[in-house]
Amino acid sequence: MLFPCRILAMVSLATSVFVQSASATVLTPENQQKIELAVWRYAIDTPLLLNTIDWFSELTKHSRESAAMGELSRLKYMQAQLELDKKRRVKLFEECIAIADQSLALNGNDVRGLFWKAAAMGKIAEDSGILNALKMLRPMEKMLLRVVTLDEHYENAGAHRALGRMYHKLPGFPVSFGSNQKALQHLERAYKLFPKDVITRAFYADLLFDTGNKTEARKHANFVLAAPIAEEDALEFTEYIHIALAIIEKTGGSEVKLGSF
Repeated sequence: MLFPCRILAMVSLATSVFVQSASATVLTPENQQKIELAVWRYAIDTPLLLNTIDWFSELTKHSRESAAMGELSRLKYMQAQLELDKKRRVKLFEECIAIADQSLALNGNDVRGLFWKAAAMGKIAEDSGILNALKMLRPMEKMLLRVVTLDEHYENAGAHRALGRMYHKLPGFPVSFGSNQKALQHLERAYKLFPKDVITRAFYADLLFDTGNKTEARKHANFVLAAPIAEEDALEFTEYIHIALAIIEKTGGSEVKLGSF
């Protein structure tokens, strides 16, 4: 009986290895490139984004790879960003969170799942009443701090950037947990890691102005306005250009030359 048992054990082990290997091949370099292209062009090529979501949803249907599910959550986030109807937008962000939860069920420390879940919760909070928003903020903070611990470089220091913005814009105790001191720590770190990141520079400029450092604020605002913006980024970066323009206006104004589109 030992010989057949050994054969069965070997077959079982081989099957297990095959399943693990198959699941690990979902997020190949080629597939990651397709995702990056769709994410980069999401604002000007919606059909490409939607086709990529359909393709990758099918590909990950039986996947046990947390990173792949995290990337699918990222794609769904981009789709939600384009939705103008509030109810449909919230529903898409909820779908993004549900997919991120699948990623985190497979690996509770998956940086993609943590980051895009927190990002989607932030967007829902923007569309919710103050009470619902406050309930989401602490879990978001916890997830973003976890991303900082696991990989502070992810998404151009996106967790540092988001935490800095959150701490800056939230009211302080006892209403909430806003803190300009914490905001400075995170935005200074994001700036150090990715000094050419337009979003970081806009948020940092806004914070510096509000904390009284108008000279430095203007310097960062000037950088934002002078940065060349690709057509693919124009929609997303409009918000940050407006932040920079407001700071220029509040610090004396000038002739502003925007970066090329």
